[in-house]
Amino acid sequence: MTSEFSIIEDYFKPISAGESSINVGIGDDGAVLSIPSNKQLVVVTDTSIEAVHFPKNTAPFDIAWKSLAVNLSDLAAMGATPAFFSLALSLPAELNRTDWLSEFSLGLKTLSKKYSISLVGGDTTKSDVLSITITANGWVDSGKAILRSNAKQGDLIFVSGNIGEGGLGLQKIAEAENFKSVVQHLNTPEPRVELGLNLVGLANSAIDISDGLLVDLKHILTGSGVSAKLDYDTIPFSLDMQNYIQETEDYFFPLTCGDDYELCFSVPKHKLVELDKIKKTSKVHLTCIGEICDGEVGSVSLTSNNKSLQQKINSFQLSGFKHFV
Repeated sequence: MTSEFSIIEDYFKPISAGESSINVGIGDDGAVLSIPSNKQLVVVTDTSIEAVHFPKNTAPFDIAWKSLAVNLSDLAAMGATPAFFSLALSLPAELNRTDWLSEFSLGLKTLSKKYSISLVGGDTTKSDVLSITITANGWVDSGKAILRSNAKQGDLIFVSGNIGEGGLGLQKIAEAENFKSVVQHLNTPEPRVELGLNLVGLANSAIDISDGLLVDLKHILTGSGVSAKLDYDTIPFSLDMQNYIQETEDYFFPLTCGDDYELCFSVPKHKLVELDKIKKTSKVHLTCIGEICDGEVGSVSLTSNNKSLQQKINSFQLSGFKHFV
């Protein structure tokens, strides 16, 4: 069993270099950081717990990747440039092994290097259950952060990527060999950092889809005092998801299952030309799925040209991931 200080020195200190604003990183009682002029600090925190946020047998590389990715996704939704993060690792005794720690730190290092975000500190402790809490910080030009609370009537609603991939990955994890794409999306989601940066000054509002498209969109709507209408037929689903829907007739599963970590955002119509330029260069496809409306605050009107599906939509009750159920 490795001591706390050895874990920090051997596995996490090598991830701490890189960000120019870090004056003192790992190795002291706290990090010392310089705030760039004309910047604001965006701070996000997420906790990932074994058997709640990831299955018990998930690979340590994937656990580390996802624990950081979900924070980067929050930064992306606010248009922030990743800067530095801290890690609180609660580790069961049976995982305090060289092989597990090596793979975990490699996952953390791989994603942090990809997005140039440095580890500046944290804590490690023994626990009965594996728990990872990451606080990530990013920079945004003063007054330029994209908020949930600024959607305007007439804005068009867009999503990145395909919807429901992570949730389907969890459903199909026992059949991982046949559903590699969705299981990979579950275990190692790709935060849309570049897209978030491109949306600064363009999107009126944004949120990352962690608890389900409908629930997370509702956060935008209630925060902005508006409603929305969505066209079910335009919502992007992968072939795996289309097959799942056809087999199960569970049309609403991809809208409520969560774990997407795609961005949902609203753009005023007069800025669509600018968005089209982003579409042409973006590595992820962007799809318009509806419009912000003036109506009952927080309400979502869902429509479809399929009459049978529309009947189901009319009786559908909004739901999503529940953190305390």
